[in-house]
Amino acid sequence: MTGDRNVVLVCLDAVRKDYFDEYAPRLRAMADVSYEQCRAASGWSVPSHASVMTGELPSEHGIHVYNRDFSGLTRADTFLGDLPDHRATGVSANAYASSAFGFDRMFDDYSDVSPQCRFPEGINVIRFGQESEKRGVARYVDFLRAAATHEHPLASLANGALVQVDRALARLPVPKPLDDGANIVSRHAVRAAREGPEPFFVFTNFMDVHAPLTNVLGYDDDLHDASNTWSSAAFDTDEVNYGGKLEEHLAEIETHRGLYAAAVDYLDRKVAAAIERIEEATDRETTFVITADHGEHLGFPADDGLFGHRGPLTEGLLHVPLEVINAPDGESFVETGYVSHLDLGDLVVGLANGAVPDVARRRIAAERVGSNVPGGADLTAEQREYWDRMVRCVYDGDRKVSWNSAGDRTEYELDPERPCWQRAVRDGVAVAAYEREFFDAPIDEAKRAAREARREVEVDAATADRLRELGYR
Repeated sequence: MTGDRNVVLVCLDAVRKDYFDEYAPRLRAMADVSYEQCRAASGWSVPSHASVMTGELPSEHGIHVYNRDFSGLTRADTFLGDLPDHRATGVSANAYASSAFGFDRMFDDYSDVSPQCRFPEGINVIRFGQESEKRGVARYVDFLRAAATHEHPLASLANGALVQVDRALARLPVPKPLDDGANIVSRHAVRAAREGPEPFFVFTNFMDVHAPLTNVLGYDDDLHDASNTWSSAAFDTDEVNYGGKLEEHLAEIETHRGLYAAAVDYLDRKVAAAIERIEEATDRETTFVITADHGEHLGFPADDGLFGHRGPLTEGLLHVPLEVINAPDGESFVETGYVSHLDLGDLVVGLANGAVPDVARRRIAAERVGSNVPGGADLTAEQREYWDRMVRCVYDGDRKVSWNSAGDRTEYELDPERPCWQRAVRDGVAVAAYEREFFDAPIDEAKRAAREARREVEVDAATADRLRELGYR
């Protein structure tokens, strides 16, 4: 019987391939099919999510740093259009992959998770406070009244209580008691599987590995040396990325790397447990696809000494995990050819129809339209233009050719045995043939068109605060 298999797509936001391989042993062991050379289509959340859903590069689907609005996408524009009988459900802790930016419109139902709203069906506490005209005790009383009359009073009260717990314990030298959404995202995914009709497609986004990082209750303390009061938000990453002051912040970056590893390990445990619960709850076979929308710069030489996910399309940003758990027909293999997120939709549709399609390629491409330079960065106009450059790259065998709108054209050596590694071997390489083959327009023309189509998305203050906390504003 075709078209009847459930599929759950798990996006481990900002998880790079090398750390996944080392710190996610449970998911690796559960996988039937492993794609060792998967590459994201772009270097950060907004364009990467759009590329996963549409199978198009950012300059084609038009959703990128100059336009972060997903609301124009319909189900028919995505691979979900090829799954007409599947109920599409989503739950996301990513502020960009949320209803605030129209990402929910492709799904039958969707839930946004945040530290301010851990139970999405209840009142968003921060948003309520920002919209309330009352202050002090009167605001608390007003919230209690609103919660009591809300459609989901218990969830609303729980949101209020958990925000207060977070705030109170943040001032104490103890691990953060609540994670950044893993428990809630997992719970919603399991509930969707248990209560919703089958067949279904479930999209999940887990943000626990995304900066800023701090020690969380449940992290393996053997994997990091961060104190209970340390946060990666405490050091200036702009000094690393734009000022070249890597050495001055190396101690903080080492601490962040340890917490990053601990967060990957934590998600490995949480997601593996959720998969087992979903399998127990469903009547039909359910296949799970594990990947990441992009990786992360962690200050390594192969990351060009950068931190976060701005700038060039390094292997640290593009080389991401891709695992299939409970593949159809008992399929089991390791694919060593390139796989692009542009073909991820074809993989999901094939799995839903009971087959593992061939999505490996010899050559693939990726693209970044602008670099999301924060407005507060202390840069000259010339520097800001350089860091906002458009970047393209093409993978061809054991090399990668990358070029940008600033005129840089570089060839990199790759090693299939070294995830997230690259080494520059030659500058000034010819790229015209690659550009004609993989892209609709030359890079300068594409960047100009993207800027001219700039569109701002108005978001509420709570969403703006969350994006600021994540380092996007």
